[in-house]
Amino acid sequence: MQKSLFQRIAEFFFGYRYYANIINVRGTDKCEISCFIFRSAVEARKHADKLRSTLSFDFVETVSFRSHQVY
Repeated sequence: MQKSLFQRIAEFFFGYRYYANIINVRGTDKCEISCFIFRSAVEARKHADKLRSTLSFDFVETVSFRSHQVY
């Protein structure tokens, strides 16, 4: 996929966009970020679907953030 000039400028100034899933440990009031960082929202959504089928965790939400580090 080719990036446009605007996308390259935005990555230079603001960093790269990443996604992470917030989970809740069942039976507690403890929420935490999952141990995976995704480059696209589609990948994060697939991981969230897997989390919904487990008995240990509840999926809360997907958050996006920007970072200048490449993961």
